[in-house]
Amino acid sequence: MVRSEASISNEDNKFLAIDPNNTATLNSKGLALGILGNHTAAIDFFDRAKLIDPNSIDAYINKGTAVGVLGKYRDALRSIDKALAIDPNNTAALTIRALTLYSAGNRTEAAGTKF
Repeated sequence: MVRSEASISNEDNKFLAIDPNNTATLNSKGLALGILGNHTAAIDFFDRAKLIDPNSIDAYINKGTAVGVLGKYRDALRSIDKALAIDPNNTAALTIRALTLYSAGNRTEAAGTKF
């Protein structure tokens, strides 16, 4: 069953009404919006999660991914690098960073990523 953006929004809004500062729900809603192709709206939710928890590695990675999909590779790398500043060994952040570098045409640096 394919769920619509409205369906996802209604479910996430119920959780956000209970706890509007729940970074997991904010990230979840952002991911759902991104999957549905609404990357700009997704970024807003990742930014909200970062405001609540400046150490939310997931919010930085997710924002970096969404921004990268929009072709803003430099901004994407900035966000991913913030996640790596918190946890330099985060495999998800390292992977997304390498993929972003590759997408940006920097294949040599992407290939040199140490996991």
